[in-house]
Parts: sequence; C-alpha cells; structure tokens
Amino acid sequence: MSKNNYRVRFLSIAEEDLTEIISFIVSDNVKADEELVNKIEKNLLLVSLNPLLGKIPADVDLKSLGYRYLIIGNYLIFYTIEKKTILIHRIIHGARNYKLLLAGQ
Repeated sequence: MSKNNYRVRFLSIAEEDLTEIISFIVSDNVKADEELVNKIEKNLLLVSLNPLLGKIPADVDLKSLGYRYLIIGNYLIFYTIEKKTILIHRIIHGARNYKLLLAGQ
C-alpha cells in the first residue's frame, strides 16, 4: 500500500452490520454474497486512495458530523475521515432510517 493511501478501519458496529448483511444474503444466494463482498472491498480500496470519493449527505446534521457515504447496491457505507484513516461507521440498507441509526452512535 502506498504511503499516500488512507487506512480503512471498521468501527465494531460496522463490522456487525457487515456480518449481519453477509449472513442474510448467504442464506439466500452464496454467489450474491461473494459479489457484494467484492464490491465493498473494491470501493473501500478506491476510497482509501481518494477519501473524498464518497457523497456528502444532504441531511444537515449528518453533513455537520463529517459523514460521507458510498452506495453499493442497496447498501450505504457511512464513513468519516480522521487524519490518514477512513473510519467506517455503519453499513446500512438504503431502505432503513439511517439518520436514526447513525445518531445512536
């Protein structure tokens, strides 16, 4: 990894989100599970190279907290940038009330 890359670190709640998502998908379709994990890994690599890649939320409260997000299929990956680290806060299905889930952190 280049010295210009940012380190990607999952908060424990984001790790739980990912585990739950994978468990849910794998019960239905193992191939879809692998595809989603590959897409997530690819996008996190891209964001480690360019932390400003993610969109800024339209919600004023989330924007003021410094959140950015990536859209991967039906899921939103919310992160913040702190020094040379991308902190993954949550991975949330887009149909859920993500503002409420992020406020609970």
